[in-house]
Amino acid sequence: MAVTDELYQQLLRALEKRMPLSLNFKMKLKDLLFDEHFKRGTCILHPREIQKRVWFILKGSAREFITDPNVGATDLTLWFWFEDDFLYTTPGFFSQEPTQSSIEVLEDSHMIYLEVESFMLLRNQAEEVGPLSEKIRDHYTKMSVQHQLFLRIGTAEEKYDRIFKQHPALFNHAKQKDIATFLDMSPDTLGRMRKVK
Repeated sequence: MAVTDELYQQLLRALEKRMPLSLNFKMKLKDLLFDEHFKRGTCILHPREIQKRVWFILKGSAREFITDPNVGATDLTLWFWFEDDFLYTTPGFFSQEPTQSSIEVLEDSHMIYLEVESFMLLRNQAEEVGPLSEKIRDHYTKMSVQHQLFLRIGTAEEKYDRIFKQHPALFNHAKQKDIATFLDMSPDTLGRMRKVK
């Protein structure tokens, strides 16, 4: 379903935090967007698929994970996304290569999406698409690097405190074991942290 003006404005606010956008871009983008609702637990991307849509979370949350066959087919959570985040994997949407991970919706969620064909069309019609895409990707790369660094230097308590302060509602939607793998700790350690706090 095509997006309403209200939903579109939410997306524009997120995009304009990255860089100023021309009227040409704004007019062309709106006609290429659609919105959809997902139920909690829905996997919207699976390993070896080529991601054909990039999503923007209007309301809800999701996680990216891989299944590690070396650890008894355990899911390892790589990332969490929340309201006003863009969902894509690397490799995935931008490279159009098969993804190595999955995306699971953590709660009933409402998202806007852009198809890869529409993205390519828009890239040819609006000059800011390339720089804007780079800024979005750079933002998430920077956050991922910061997270990996923090995992190496932070104590279990510091890791817990950080995620709880940034996203307290995550504990209402994600499984404890999934948060634990994201924080590089055992579910038992995370459970003890939660009891102490």
